[in-house]
Amino acid sequence: MFNSENKNSDITLCIFPHLQEFLVIDTRSGKDKLDENSVFSLSLNKLLDNKFHNNLTDEFSKLIRTDDIDFMKLISLPQKIEKIVRNEIIKIIINEVGISQNNLSQVGIIFFNKEIIKLSKEQLKNALLEIFSDKTHDFFIENLTNKIMNLIKLEIDFVKNNYKSNIESIINENDESYITLWKKGS
Repeated sequence: MFNSENKNSDITLCIFPHLQEFLVIDTRSGKDKLDENSVFSLSLNKLLDNKFHNNLTDEFSKLIRTDDIDFMKLISLPQKIEKIVRNEIIKIIINEVGISQNNLSQVGIIFFNKEIIKLSKEQLKNALLEIFSDKTHDFFIENLTNKIMNLIKLEIDFVKNNYKSNIESIINENDESYITLWKKGS
């Protein structure tokens, strides 16, 4: 089901788009030493602190404070900013997990989009077995499946509870994620 490189990852992040909480699956200790402590949750509230904001500000400042800026570099700023944010977040997560920069592991990400959250518990378990079968035992996968299913329920509930207000915001033009390129005069 998941044809990805997550099989080679020592650290796998389970990201849910509307939740502040995410799971970290740490398989560095090997198949026989994995336990409930190998899967833990982190919260963006804890990670996105002043240090994170200062690092972002510094990196952004380096991007725009250059003598050789031209129009093409300005156009590509959103992609560069996205890369900076992604790299800073990964760096903070790696530090939180306790991985030194010298012993950097491969980090895989499972993004629980609307297609994945539709999986049944059995389908999710089979997908996790496909990814982690060579790194862990079935009991570990069963516990992991239960933890992920709990977060999937929170994700589904969030979307269900906020869908109507999001649509209303878009219709009322109060949502900044959508812009009007042209509007007929009043």
